[in-house]
Amino acid sequence: MKSQIPSTLTEADANQAGIITLPRKMDLLKKLRQSFVIDKLENTDWRQGTSAPLIVELDTTEACDLACPNCISEDIVQNGNRFSDERLMRLGEEFVKYGIKGVILIGGGEPLAHPAVGRFMEYLGQHDIHIGITTNGTMIHRHLSIIGEYASWTRVSMDAATDETFQVLRPSKGRHSKFDKIIDNMRRLSAIKKGKMGYSYLLQTPMDGPGVISNIHEIYDAAMLAREIGCDYFEVKPSYQYRAGVDHALVVHERKLMEEARQQINRLGELETPNFKIMKAINLDISLAGRQSEQPKNYHWCPAAELRTLICPSGAYVCPYWRGKPNMKIGEPSLLSFDELWHGQLRKTIMQRLDPSRDCTFHCLRHESNEQVIQLIDSIKKGNKPESMEEFDRFI
Repeated sequence: MKSQIPSTLTEADANQAGIITLPRKMDLLKKLRQSFVIDKLENTDWRQGTSAPLIVELDTTEACDLACPNCISEDIVQNGNRFSDERLMRLGEEFVKYGIKGVILIGGGEPLAHPAVGRFMEYLGQHDIHIGITTNGTMIHRHLSIIGEYASWTRVSMDAATDETFQVLRPSKGRHSKFDKIIDNMRRLSAIKKGKMGYSYLLQTPMDGPGVISNIHEIYDAAMLAREIGCDYFEVKPSYQYRAGVDHALVVHERKLMEEARQQINRLGELETPNFKIMKAINLDISLAGRQSEQPKNYHWCPAAELRTLICPSGAYVCPYWRGKPNMKIGEPSLLSFDELWHGQLRKTIMQRLDPSRDCTFHCLRHESNEQVIQLIDSIKKGNKPESMEEFDRFI
């Protein structure tokens, strides 16, 4: 039987369940009120769609040096595709030409593994494109000065506080641990960075699949380590998996382990300082309560897919939730220019048939953003330009 609870718990629900209400990772709705977003919404003919997105999520490569059990991108990283050095740099030029505000290096594979990624980041930074990096941390040292200078934020996926647990959850291809190397990379980056650095902790238990062990007992110790090595924040995240036709469904863990997780998370506020914050991902409370999230979508088009997109060596897609899905592939970025991808007939056709109420049965991080953008567009159409604020964070 499907749960009928809302996609997020209320504060009263959280208090009743004994869950501390920690700050969320990001206020996406506030970000949509920035002047550059309002201008984009106001100056777009929504019958045709945007002239270009504001944010690009980019897989520089689909290769990775780690061999995490039950990797959600396992079918992709097996191919090891990457952009040629020339094509990666040309993408950077195209992003500048079309006014892209920010690029998130993500994967797929490990984005810092691409041989030209240092030059690419430097080029973006010098042309006022903000850079976000989601990385496993093993190669930060290769690009230390460039990341320190140009990255707005660097989030390192760790999921452990000790080498012993890390070796099981995030082993290298050679089955040994790179934990100490990554910690050293993060220490070195903390000493020179101009942007933020985060320690990402995905809650895992054997319910995540074969080869996975519980990391619940290390949550508090991991946060202490994150603070000690100079991170700006520690983020706790629930895990997702494929379930009954849904690609992005919350994993329901053993209740005893979730109670232990709740107790550790409730203590994390003790570690906060003016320079170190504890963050929680949307849906964490529901995961701790051992529930599944339902997120009905009562709209029939996706504004987020007009403002953000995903580009990978094996294809460009309407959004990251559709990575690797042929029915949502808008073209081949290795063969087509960004202009051809964005304004091509294939993307137009896919956007016309994409219906979030029917197609996006998973939990989408930008569901509430879509609702707000639709409201903002409606207000603009009625001649009521929304009040805007100055730019503070381009990663909408």
